[in-house]
Amino acid sequence: MKIPKKHWIISFLSVLLILNSTVYAADALYRFMHNDHDALIIGEIIGVDESAVKIRVEKSIISARDLNVNQPKKQLQLTEAKIVSPFNYSYFNNEDGSSKANPSLGDYVLISLIKSGTGFKNAWGAFKVDSLDYKNLSVILPDNPSIWKQMDAAAIKAFVNSDGQITEFSFDGDTKTVRAGEEGTIIFDGNDEDSADIISDDINTTETDSSMGIIGGADGPTSIYISGNPFKALIMQIAVVAVVIFAAGFTVGYFAKAKRSK
Repeated sequence: MKIPKKHWIISFLSVLLILNSTVYAADALYRFMHNDHDALIIGEIIGVDESAVKIRVEKSIISARDLNVNQPKKQLQLTEAKIVSPFNYSYFNNEDGSSKANPSLGDYVLISLIKSGTGFKNAWGAFKVDSLDYKNLSVILPDNPSIWKQMDAAAIKAFVNSDGQITEFSFDGDTKTVRAGEEGTIIFDGNDEDSADIISDDINTTETDSSMGIIGGADGPTSIYISGNPFKALIMQIAVVAVVIFAAGFTVGYFAKAKRSK
């Protein structure tokens, strides 16, 4: 049976949309760990009203690696932050987009911030955490989290516990493992319930050589991730956008040609 061309086009565009969404999830985590914000803070919510959430800052995390090496963003050292745009905790969203856990007084938070008017807004992620001690804190997850959320949370924990020194991770969806550093030390094993709480002292915290790896977004399966070189990560994003533009142009051309032939 011959499949109509328009069905092939629809399928092709659907695959591209899925690819782009998973790359975005990976890109957000990468940017979170590579200073693509004005500040990355750990703090306690000390005020909540309709217009803002106020956070007392306990610790600022500055990554050892910048997204843009030639023009790194200046990282602010804050004592207090006013979040003027509403935000939800990552991983706590329902299918309809609503949140299972809203920011509340006394919560401990880890949040990436970018300037917005007279305050700040969430840049690349806001996470509810169990402590203000950066050396030991963990990301709080909802009940029965997916394996991808657990893997992301393990990488974020390692990054923060190292004070931003460990920045490169690889994710293997088949073995449900997360590796960190140049030596590829396993920091999470989905088959071991206690692995998420174990961060090895053997992880090499120095800069790693560039290599191809896999990074998993919490919203879906793995996507391509370039380890060790922020410029390559940007190239990946440009390539994805180029493919999407090409596909859109191809589709428009196809339908225009079909209309002329009638």
